[in-house]
Amino acid sequence: MKKLILIRHAKSSWSNPALPDRERPLNKRGLRDAPLMAELISAECNAPDLILCSSSKRTRQTVEYFSDKWGLARNKINYKDGIYHASTDQLMHEIKRIDEDLNSVAIVGHNPGLTFLVDELVRYDAPDNIPTCGIVILESDSDFWSSFDAARIRLIKYFYPKKHLDIYN
Repeated sequence: MKKLILIRHAKSSWSNPALPDRERPLNKRGLRDAPLMAELISAECNAPDLILCSSSKRTRQTVEYFSDKWGLARNKINYKDGIYHASTDQLMHEIKRIDEDLNSVAIVGHNPGLTFLVDELVRYDAPDNIPTCGIVILESDSDFWSSFDAARIRLIKYFYPKKHLDIYN
């Protein structure tokens, strides 16, 4: 059985329009939500064996909160340019290349790719949109990442700040 944890980066700042998109940091809300969502998910599921993370600044900042809460060593985070604004096909390519010895992997990335990926894999129960700092946990009944596909996937959990954090209620 394989578990995939998809995490959309926390809310990013648009305060400096001259800043390249890849270099935009988290804004105040992102800096507040990321540690709270990391705490929530660390109570819900064990640390993944590996985190694949987009190389953007906002995903790198987001992943730090999650890896810290899980107690995951920095060498268990793989920063990949290919996840930065990746399409569904690009994300599936990354998933199918995961070492088969790993049973649980998290991907920290961007929309629309993450939402489209979940939509393709889950179809009927898929969320319409994964908001910033949203988390989707998927599980496959396959023992192989190379056969991670819609026929074998079920949605385990879906969390997002406005529904699951008390600060919004």
